[in-house]
Amino acid sequence: MTEPTLTSAWSQAWTILQQAIADDRSPLRFVTLATVDANHAPQLRTVVLRELDADAATLCIFTDVRSHKVAELGKNNAAALHLWAPDHLIQLRLSGEAQITSGTPIQEQWATVPDHMREAYGHVPPPGTKIAASEAWEVHPDINNFTKITVTLSHIDIVCLSRDGHWRAEFLKKNNWKGDWLSP
Repeated sequence: MTEPTLTSAWSQAWTILQQAIADDRSPLRFVTLATVDANHAPQLRTVVLRELDADAATLCIFTDVRSHKVAELGKNNAAALHLWAPDHLIQLRLSGEAQITSGTPIQEQWATVPDHMREAYGHVPPPGTKIAASEAWEVHPDINNFTKITVTLSHIDIVCLSRDGHWRAEFLKKNNWKGDWLSP
């Protein structure tokens, strides 16, 4: 195995993220989003990566504006994402600040959402509401429920669990993304 460099570790992380959004069928698209609720407890849920901008170090997901995650990020915009890439034996832990965008600025993104997927933005009652039975809800897709969460990264932690040797690298925005090796 070739010894990794910090440059190759950085590049590999962004290549994995690019792979995650390049193919609608890729399991890499499904990442775990962590937020903090009103009781300061961590909350985790699986979300789908939709966009990324490596130059700006941003990742985007779409969600229902009425969801708990949006309310949590509205009170505390700290967010973390976790991705496991089994083919690479690499774990990415990504953290930063989230920004919520709704309404007119994201109408173009709404147009890209296939009709069969728009139901995610139209559950009545809203997501997380108690209901009398498992099917006691309806679907009324509505662009007014559609929102984009953009996470501007400030920290990237990459762990490789290769049989040829484990390694770990950390990159911080405050250090102009200069990397450091960490003990895995």
